[in-house]
Amino acid sequence: MGGALSIRPLQGGDKDGYSALLHKDAGNLLYAAPPFLSFIESVTAARVTVLVAEFDGEIVGALPYAMIEAPGVGRVINSLPWWGSHGSVVMDRNSLAAKPIRRALLARFASDLEVLTPLSTTMILLPQEEPERALYEEILRPTAIDGRIGQFTKLPEDSPDLPQRLEASFRQKTRNLVRKGLKQGFVETVSEEDWAWDFLHRTHAQNIAALGGRSKPQTHFETLRRTVPPNMRRLSLAMNGAVPVAAMLTISFNRTVEYITPAIDILHRSRQPLSFLIFHGMIDAVQRGHRMWNWGGTWVDQAALHHFKTGFGAIDCPYSYLVRASAKGLEIFRARRRELGALFPYFYVYPYSALELPNE
Repeated sequence: MGGALSIRPLQGGDKDGYSALLHKDAGNLLYAAPPFLSFIESVTAARVTVLVAEFDGEIVGALPYAMIEAPGVGRVINSLPWWGSHGSVVMDRNSLAAKPIRRALLARFASDLEVLTPLSTTMILLPQEEPERALYEEILRPTAIDGRIGQFTKLPEDSPDLPQRLEASFRQKTRNLVRKGLKQGFVETVSEEDWAWDFLHRTHAQNIAALGGRSKPQTHFETLRRTVPPNMRRLSLAMNGAVPVAAMLTISFNRTVEYITPAIDILHRSRQPLSFLIFHGMIDAVQRGHRMWNWGGTWVDQAALHHFKTGFGAIDCPYSYLVRASAKGLEIFRARRRELGALFPYFYVYPYSALELPNE
C-alpha cells in the first residue's frame, strides 16, 4: 500500500473512527467493541490495550489485548480473556491492504510482548481470522495450540412467513422440540428488572454446578448491565404464568447476536422453555436487522452441546487458541498449576494437559 501505515494505541478521540472500522466487516464481533472491552477490564481487573493501524488519518485495523499481573508471580496476556472471548485482528478483510495491515498489527503486538515479557500469551482467533493462522504462527511462534468449534446460524430474511421459514431451517428433531415448547402456554417476557437478572444468575449457577463447572459470578452480570448499553443486550424469560422457568441473555453487535448465557429450571426442562426462547429470540433478531446468531465456542469433546446447536441450523467455524509461554512461565505454571485460576482469573494461561508432570 502506498503512504505510511502507522500503529499506535487507541486514543480518546478515536471513538468514531474505531466504531466505523468495526462495522466495515461482518466478521468483526462484539468482543472488540468498546462496551465489551470496558466490561472485560472491570471484571478481570486487567489492563486493556487496543492497537490501531492508521493510514492517511483513517483507522484501518485494530488488535485488542488484555494484561493481568499477579504480584510476585508475573504477567499473562490474552487477546482476549473471559470465557474464550475472541481477540485477534479486526479489519475490513476485503480491503486490498488487508495483509500488510494484519502483518503490521501482529508485528507491533509481538514487539509489545518483548517489552512486557509475559509468562504466557494467548491469541484467540476470530473464526474469520482462522484462514490467516499461518501468519499468526509465523509472528507469534506459539508453543501450544488449542482449538474450539465456533457455531453460527445464518438467520433468514424478514417476511410475513418468517416463523414458518425459521422453523423449517431447523433439523427435524429440533423443529419438534420448538413446536413442543410453543404449545406449553409459555409467554416470553423481555425484562431489565432486578428479579429477571436474579433469576438468570441463580438458575445459571444451578445449571453449571450440576455439570461440575464454574458459573459466571453475579458481579459479572451486574457489571455487564452497567457497561453494555440496553439497546445491545436482551434478557428474555419464559414465563409459566407468573413464574419464570427459563432465561436467555444475548448481546447484539454488528448484525450478529451473541448467545451469552442460557438458564433453565430443571423441573421444566422437558417442556422445552429454552427452545421456546431461542425461537422467539431469533425472530426478534431478524426483525431488528441481524443476520447471524453466534452460539459461541464448543469443545471438540462436547458432542451433545454441538448437536444441540447444529439442530438450530448452526454451521461449524473452527478457530484456534495460539499460546506462547516462556521457559520461566512453564516452570511457574507447573509448580503452581492448582493456583492458576486464582492467580489469573478469567484468563487462559496454558493447556492444563501440557502442565501435568510425569507420573501424576
